[in-house]
Amino acid sequence: MFQLVDEKRNRVYPLNGFMKEIGRLAECDIHLPDDARVSRRHARLDWDGNGWVVVDAGSTNGLFVNGKRVEEHRLKPGDELEAGETTLRYLAMDKSDPFSHKKITEVGVPREEDETRRGNSWTGDTWGKKRKKKAAGRNLTLPLFPRGTSKEKENA
Repeated sequence: MFQLVDEKRNRVYPLNGFMKEIGRLAECDIHLPDDARVSRRHARLDWDGNGWVVVDAGSTNGLFVNGKRVEEHRLKPGDELEAGETTLRYLAMDKSDPFSHKKITEVGVPREEDETRRGNSWTGDTWGKKRKKKAAGRNLTLPLFPRGTSKEKENA
C-alpha cells in the first residue's frame, strides 16, 4: 500500500480504493483548502491494477511531478507531486504501521456529475435522496438491501 505525505503540514494520505481526488473542494479525498493555487478539482489518482497514475484534472496552475509539468504520470516511490504550493511525496506505507495490514473493503459511490457525464443509470429508489446526497463521491462500506426493501417500508 502507498501513501502521499505532506511534510510541510505534517499530514499523511493513505492511498486505498481505486480513485482519489486532489483539490480544494471538501469532497476531495486529499482536501487542500488552504492553498489558493490549487484548483477545486486539481488532479486525480487512479489505481490501474499495477500502481497509481496521477492525472491533471484540467487545473489552472498545472500538476508537476519531480519539477516537471505533466498531464499524466505513473508514480514511483519517492516521486514528489506539486499542486499549487503543496508538495506531496509518494511513499510506500511503513510495514510497522498497524493500519497498513488492515483489510479494507470499500464501495465507490459515483458522484451525480459523473453519472450525467458517463450516462450511468442510477436508481434513486434504491437509495433515498438524502442518503444519495450524503454518500455522493465518497468511498463507503454500506449494507446493501434488496430492491424494494427500506427502512421506510419497515416502519410502515
